[in-house]
Amino acid sequence: MAASVFLNLALWARMQLFRWTHWRPFVQATKQPVEVQTSLLRRLLHRNRDTRFGREHGFSTIKSYADFAAVVPVQTYETLRPYIDDQERTGEPALNAEPPVMYARTSGTTGAAKLIPILQDTIQAHKRSQAIQSYVQFSADAHAYYGHCLAIVSPAEEGTLDSGTPYGSTSGFMYENMPALARMKYVLPYQVFGITDYDLKYLLILRLAVTYRDVTHVACANPSTLVKLLSVLADNRATLLQDVIQGTFSRANDLSGELQAMIAPLLSCSPARVTELRTVLASPRPTFADLWPELRLVSTWTGGSCRIPLATVRPTLPPGTRVGELGYLASELRGTLVPALDRDGGTPTIHENFFEFVERNDWDAGRRTFCLVDQIQPGKEYYIIPTTGAGLYRYFMNDIVRVTGSFHATPTIEFVQKGKGVTNITGEKLYESQVIEAVRLTEDETSSISGFFLMLADADRATYRLVIECSTPTETWWHKTLGSVERQLLSLNVEYAAKRASGRLQHLELLPVRLGTGEAYKRHCLSQGQREGQFKLIALQYQSDCTFPFADFRLDVLGTESG
Repeated sequence: MAASVFLNLALWARMQLFRWTHWRPFVQATKQPVEVQTSLLRRLLHRNRDTRFGREHGFSTIKSYADFAAVVPVQTYETLRPYIDDQERTGEPALNAEPPVMYARTSGTTGAAKLIPILQDTIQAHKRSQAIQSYVQFSADAHAYYGHCLAIVSPAEEGTLDSGTPYGSTSGFMYENMPALARMKYVLPYQVFGITDYDLKYLLILRLAVTYRDVTHVACANPSTLVKLLSVLADNRATLLQDVIQGTFSRANDLSGELQAMIAPLLSCSPARVTELRTVLASPRPTFADLWPELRLVSTWTGGSCRIPLATVRPTLPPGTRVGELGYLASELRGTLVPALDRDGGTPTIHENFFEFVERNDWDAGRRTFCLVDQIQPGKEYYIIPTTGAGLYRYFMNDIVRVTGSFHATPTIEFVQKGKGVTNITGEKLYESQVIEAVRLTEDETSSISGFFLMLADADRATYRLVIECSTPTETWWHKTLGSVERQLLSLNVEYAAKRASGRLQHLELLPVRLGTGEAYKRHCLSQGQREGQFKLIALQYQSDCTFPFADFRLDVLGTESG
């Protein structure tokens, strides 16, 4: 107890240090975004003026943003790939004056993997941002930091290039290299994240985590990870209870000898906790409230398609548990910091990245009218084009953000969806956010929660098919759900309504699928090369782009599985 009190006092002191060294300078920056962005762009160009990219684009002659926009076209990863590859192969400063210490490896749905340069400066920026976000959360609820933290990240090193430079996850790197004071608060040793067997890793995560009653903070990028934990918990209750009683791990022989030795001292459980877990694990579907009644904070993505799994997670949390938005994060950059837990949207990291925006409708129409951070307007949606310290100049992320308000003089934004989350069969231009909203409104109307759903645009048949996970799809449920979703789409999208009215777009179809389909779909995506930590469900896709056999998981409307 005395050690815990001392540790929390040390943590409190560290947070006060963060307040003065990181939080207050950040707040000051948000009061003068134009000056901060102008100064940052000047520094980034000066630092990289002698790189090959800098020489080819005349960085040394650029005097203003207008000059920059005039001589540097909007870039994609493919236009920058030759510079990144050449720099790694030859050591020449092709893109960055400072050589990368690692790469964040991310793979899209097609094409070769992307290797995003991570510089030493990038790591320092992430540390500053993490300190700011930690201070915000601590200020909102210090008790969320006084117990243990269950955080789940991707591995820091997933492999190495021919040159020997590692690639992996920035979040994993931060976890692996966290200060000793913070490490004492975390449930999992970093080595757990390197397990490649999906089921084994999650079973071990739970086995280590259930021994702690005082988990007060859970953190993971995607709430689908938490849905997975609940599923593993329900399916392995008997095994977990037996392991807890015996102080063992049932699949220890599947682990490396090093990891077996590492977890051995972490498997013991107090008699009181064993007694409590006998009751918890007797329930057919234990919740996080059952498992960790002291849980105060869940840090995860809350926007875009992440609302789908989050709706499943929220009812399983203890009353009063707050869900904190992690902010706009990508392999390429940390795009925002959330200045308060109860705010919609985060403040762009104007002290680290230079931002340009183009209104969503303008970009989709081919109009390239760029705005700076002080020019974007509340309620409007924009494509975001950052220039980062790691050499991604005017980089098109294909991400759409919405302006939610402001923090001091700086607008706040939230991630809406990927640009590719848009389909257009007959001119309706249906957006992923509209599909998510339609299903959510339907859930309110029908009092049913969908753990997983996905809309497929069938261009060949000029129709949309809503795949939705359920247990026993009755005929009444089928008619109510189909009718409600169709009505919501007609209301949310005038072009959808017009194309339906004209007969150019056929009626919506509904495909009920059995429980567990969402998890099977996620496994399929991971098997195709997506990283677990970066997996984001795209809730609206073209049928031709989706290779998963949803028909194999179909349920008959009367509740009988077909096939």
